[in-house]
Amino acid sequence: MFSSMSIFENLQKSYYVQVPFPMDSVVFESAINAFFRFLDEPEATKNHIDFTIAPLHRRGDVGYKHRNAGDHVYDDSKDFFHFHPALFGKYEEFLNANPVVLDFVLKAKPIWDLAYQTVYEILQSLDKKFPGLVKKVFDTEHAHVLLRFLKYDWRESGKYLAKPHFDAGSFTLAIAESSPGLRVGSCPEDLTLVEHKKGHAIFMLSSNFKQIMPTDKLSAGWHDVIQLNETLVGKPFARWAIVAFIEAHGVVALSRTETHKWFSGESA
Repeated sequence: MFSSMSIFENLQKSYYVQVPFPMDSVVFESAINAFFRFLDEPEATKNHIDFTIAPLHRRGDVGYKHRNAGDHVYDDSKDFFHFHPALFGKYEEFLNANPVVLDFVLKAKPIWDLAYQTVYEILQSLDKKFPGLVKKVFDTEHAHVLLRFLKYDWRESGKYLAKPHFDAGSFTLAIAESSPGLRVGSCPEDLTLVEHKKGHAIFMLSSNFKQIMPTDKLSAGWHDVIQLNETLVGKPFARWAIVAFIEAHGVVALSRTETHKWFSGESA
């Protein structure tokens, strides 16, 4: 059980808090390697899993997406897959016929399970301050806990691997990454590089948190990811990451002009 005071105070002070996430790094690396094998599959296979657990907005989409930095001012060059265990029931026949995809999602499941448990315990610790918080996220058939597997491409993104933004849900749990580069603050002026502790995940508030945590004492985590290792230029990927996005059920997401409101260009 987490201490509500320590969670609250750290979110006030640093706009994020590092929480225990007891999982061996081998589990992350095995899942990421399975994700990379998935990315080598034909386009039709990669795009076959496609459904939503949140019909009010696209943030509930489950499945594969590719983004190019040149497509939109807010986009980064990346491949990602949103995992939710609801896919096992919806795509049983497809998974059994596609061993590379099945291997990937089976390796994603234990990470999702621990992310679910960790977020549940964090919100449970804050439930006295914000009554009903746990129910607003978890009292639904498919709790909106999406596990994102990310591969960033340096070559097209410029110095930013992820341009500055607020995440579009209620909460974010940054679980693992291949290299440092995440900076978190409340605005562009106070972004600070995060040193990710071993055996921990980074929890922060996202743009929609006030819909379920009405307070002026906390701020969402404004953040970006910057390229720190120039030797990765031209390599197959610049960085990988595993991140969980959490949203309450029945809420409407903010627009991208709001979540990216302070982003003004490519310089970091």
